[in-house]
Amino acid sequence: MSRVVERAAKTASSLTERRRAAARRVAAFMALTLASAGCAAQGAPAPAARGGADPGASAGAPAPAARGGADPFASAAAEPIFREAESLAGRYRVIGVQLFVLDQAAEAGAAGARGAARRAALEAEAARLGASVAAAYAALVDAPALRAAEQRPRALLALARALQDGGDARGAEARLRQLALEHPASGEAAEAHLALADLAFAAGRLDEAVSACDGALRGAAGAPLRKRALYVKSWSLRGLGGRSATDGAMRALRAIVQLGPARAGSLEATIDEAAERELVELYAAHGDLAQARAFFAGAGERAGPRLLGEVEARAARRGRPEPPDRPAL
Repeated sequence: MSRVVERAAKTASSLTERRRAAARRVAAFMALTLASAGCAAQGAPAPAARGGADPGASAGAPAPAARGGADPFASAAAEPIFREAESLAGRYRVIGVQLFVLDQAAEAGAAGARGAARRAALEAEAARLGASVAAAYAALVDAPALRAAEQRPRALLALARALQDGGDARGAEARLRQLALEHPASGEAAEAHLALADLAFAAGRLDEAVSACDGALRGAAGAPLRKRALYVKSWSLRGLGGRSATDGAMRALRAIVQLGPARAGSLEATIDEAAERELVELYAAHGDLAQARAFFAGAGERAGPRLLGEVEARAARRGRPEPPDRPAL
């Protein structure tokens, strides 16, 4: 199953100790990646912002959707609030790394009672800080005077993620829908649609997951996001079943292949590998062999002939007669 989908299904309220350790590994990897890219927030946090409001309270007419339509005065006023929220989020990620290190020590048997006490203190701090992160982003998102701020779509997406990290899946979903509705042309809207697809898939709402994936694919999102959306869509369609859905799943997998290879070691490279394997398996089981050449031509010159050859080889193996039983001695 896609790791993208798996992350969406994990909420803090249902994590076992083993799942907490796995979640911290993901958080640590993300934090280290952000730090290496120079994206992690630094500096001491300002005082915590006021708590979040009902997302419906500020949902009137859609706010300006694109960066170019942002109000420079609102953006200037929002900047210190956004920096504060980012700083708090950076501290939250650092605690995730510290918990990851403690988990590694515990697995190696080197933690002891002192390590257990340290972990309990860090978990309490993470819970407190997580609430502050959500409140800080909500302070920007829910301020009527800042609805046209350039930072608002980013803050909405970060708020949804903070709520999901805290176990509030319904609150996260509401904020993601708010983002898609109020900033439909922003780059963050595609991320919101994909996150909604993950949540719908995890809940078994497969028709809704397909629609959300189509929303993510509708804009000008880059290849990494498109691959993730297409992969979730393919699994959702396979879950729905039936000839039409299976054909749609194969087309989604072919579209991933057509986008070309991703950077080695990335999540998208894992998706590339899975998409090729699953496309061959699906087509060999359900595809029309008479149309295989035309279908795989749509996968591109790089991978199409190779995948077609794999499907034809499978078909040839199925068509061979079974070898006779060895005579008993």
